[in-house]
Amino acid sequence: MLASQLGHYSLILGLILSLGLLSYSFIYLRDGNNILQKNIYSISFLQLFLVVLSFFCLVYSFIISDFSNETVYNNSHTTKPLFYKISGTWGNHEGSLLLCLLILVFFIFIFLITSRKEQKKYRIITLLFQEIIIIGFFLFLLITSNPFNHLFPIPQEGLGLNPILQDPILAIHPPILYLGYIGSSIIFSSSLAAITQNYVDSNWAKNLKNWVIISWIFLTIGIVLGSIWAYYELGWGGFWFWDPVENISLMPWLCLTALVHSILVLEKKSLFATWTLVLCISSFTLSMCGTFLV
Repeated sequence: MLASQLGHYSLILGLILSLGLLSYSFIYLRDGNNILQKNIYSISFLQLFLVVLSFFCLVYSFIISDFSNETVYNNSHTTKPLFYKISGTWGNHEGSLLLCLLILVFFIFIFLITSRKEQKKYRIITLLFQEIIIIGFFLFLLITSNPFNHLFPIPQEGLGLNPILQDPILAIHPPILYLGYIGSSIIFSSSLAAITQNYVDSNWAKNLKNWVIISWIFLTIGIVLGSIWAYYELGWGGFWFWDPVENISLMPWLCLTALVHSILVLEKKSLFATWTLVLCISSFTLSMCGTFLV
């Protein structure tokens, strides 16, 4: 129960810090200094720490079978192996959205650290757009999909996880897939920032290329793992052959595949700038459609 309360309040504090970062972004856009203030890094790191703490509070609640937590009650039971108790954390709607939020916050922190040589306004506007997405996830979690809802009286046993989902591949498939999905958020925020700063050139493409390739690699691995599981669990036929859960990830993958090629052309020959921007925005849009449809 204590872990669930700590996780819940960590989310609230994380939301407050996101609003603070959003405010700082507007303030620093007016600052003529080209150096990003250290408190931006500090607040971003503290935000990451709070979301990591919240996520591990949920993991711990699953490990100890804290059935006062509604998410644990609905997706675990006392006799489930430890491996599947942990994977049950993201084997549900609320936990998977918390994992998405964790990746969003982690990626923007890494972006701030690795883009020190970039223009300050470009970095700040990327942070601004990313924080708008993060705030949306915070609000969605806290208002409609809170993974720390309390149950009283406390049940003695949980309902357990769907047996089909108790599979080693399905335990590692969602985090890898989400790294590909949510990685496209930085691509999206960066492209919008580049548009506002008229910074769509070969230098921008060179710096964004690594994010595109990383997202494509994780999404590819996630799709392959999901396909292997679907094949030996379900076979080629049946209703689930066209299940959107297994097919929706193909759309952003196709966009990211095209984006890998176009951003390389933009980097080397300064061509396909508009096409690259369209693919950046489309990849994230399709990823968000896939996330919430699943």
